[in-house]
Amino acid sequence: MRFTKMQGCGNDFLLFDLGEVEEVDLPDLARRACDRHFGVGADGILVPFPSEIADLEMFYLNSDGSPSEMCGNGLRCLARYVRDRSMVDGSALTVTTGAGVKKVILFDDGSSRVDMGAPRPGKEIEVGGFRFLRVSIGNPHAVVFLESGAAVEALDLPTVGPPIEEDTVFPERTNVEFGFARGEHDVRMRIWERGAGETLASGSGSCAVAVAAVAQGLAQSPVNVHLDGGVVEIEWAGEGEPAYMKGPAEYICQGNLEL
Repeated sequence: MRFTKMQGCGNDFLLFDLGEVEEVDLPDLARRACDRHFGVGADGILVPFPSEIADLEMFYLNSDGSPSEMCGNGLRCLARYVRDRSMVDGSALTVTTGAGVKKVILFDDGSSRVDMGAPRPGKEIEVGGFRFLRVSIGNPHAVVFLESGAAVEALDLPTVGPPIEEDTVFPERTNVEFGFARGEHDVRMRIWERGAGETLASGSGSCAVAVAAVAQGLAQSPVNVHLDGGVVEIEWAGEGEPAYMKGPAEYICQGNLEL
């Protein structure tokens, strides 16, 4: 089975063409292919499907085989993948996701700018000794800002993250982001991703952190979100307005997967 491995700020994915996986159990494929010891290794898998209302549909599964409504870094990778293979025409395309139709503008260097739709900041909630702001980017996020950058770096995410992700207050589980606003337009972030664990980056998580920082008066748009794997730029004008994410999408390798 042919695959292409791509990454956006270290958030890595295995991409498959629909014809390769039509008869495959996709959750099982995700679990086996994404295993970093017995498979290729990735945070999730991406498959482009035809769409009746957009240029294509993005199907995304986390490394544990669970689906997610939205994956911002994955969306940028998929957009570059289909454009480079002439599966779509031009540098602008629309993609159906579980969080609605997203518009993507592709640039010559492979990066892109995505209209992520209007985020919905929610209520604050205390979980695991932290006071989180709930933010929906079409998928659920819980964002907290710590007192220093050092406090963010010192977190043991594999210990702290899982009980928050799986707390019963989040019926669909949640992505968990820890941030520090270190400047007017700069935020440091680490993430525990729902269904994938600690990852080097998250596009929707970056949007959630930037939105939370602007909403709480800790930063101003545009916000450069500094992740373990790189930097994305988020623009958000305020409540009811869409968030725009700009960042890279890079190829890693191609190959044949034997499962």
